[in-house]
Amino acid sequence: MKTILPSAKLSVYFFVLLFGLTIQSLIAQDSKPFSINESPLPAPTAPINDYAGVLDENTKAQLNQRLIEFRNKTNPPVELAVVLVKTTADRDIFDYSLAVARGWGIGSKQTDNPSALLFVAIDDRKYFTQVSRDLEDELPDGLVGSLQRQYLVPAFKQGNYSKGISDTIDAYIRTIQAKQSGVPAPTQPQERNNKKGEGSLIGSGCCLIILFILMLIIFSRGGRGGRGGGFGGGSFWLPFILSSIVNSSSGSSSGGSSWGGGSSDGGGGWGGFGGGGDFGGGGAGGDW
Repeated sequence: MKTILPSAKLSVYFFVLLFGLTIQSLIAQDSKPFSINESPLPAPTAPINDYAGVLDENTKAQLNQRLIEFRNKTNPPVELAVVLVKTTADRDIFDYSLAVARGWGIGSKQTDNPSALLFVAIDDRKYFTQVSRDLEDELPDGLVGSLQRQYLVPAFKQGNYSKGISDTIDAYIRTIQAKQSGVPAPTQPQERNNKKGEGSLIGSGCCLIILFILMLIIFSRGGRGGRGGGFGGGSFWLPFILSSIVNSSSGSSSGGSSWGGGSSDGGGGWGGFGGGGDFGGGGAGGDW
């Protein structure tokens, strides 16, 4: 039987010891203590960060542009972000999302730095929106929870994550804009559209009445003129009158989304979050 020399034994022992220390070091790095102020996720690349891969590319592009425009058009700038992950593992979604919001520094470094993070764990079927201290007046906890149950939950139950995220973000934006301008925010897009439809019907009715009166006047003048024939001299103006009425009627029913057709005049691309991260635990969440 071949014997191992003492020096060879020492080499084997040294190799085993070195290997063990390396494994222990890797385990220690992997089990780094969780910090509520450090993001467990890599640095963001845009306002929308879909680590779960459930949003379609068109929705992501539109939402990114929308949030960039919204930030650039508000003063102080309001930063909204969205994160979707598969799971937070054994970590509570509140703690996990708060760590992301603080660690990423969502919000500006100004004295007033309103911001919010809509965070979703797909496999856990849970969501939470973190709201910064300076946005809690516009998005109080109860309202945030109500908007999520109204827009996010129904779409998520149908597996339509793109619609749920898009509608919820739209609701947040409308609410913030309304509260900052002092105008009540519409709770349902359909209600707003219905009111527009009712207004256009009323406008059309008024236009028809005016048209009827004008035609009576023109006919009566034509009848008295004898040689004017038919509409008399007023026939020259009739096409212009009709055109004006039609245009005013169509104009009263026009108007679309506050975001238009995806205009990119928001003032440039995304340069990262502002470095604020002033989140104190405000917001709301739930499951579906």
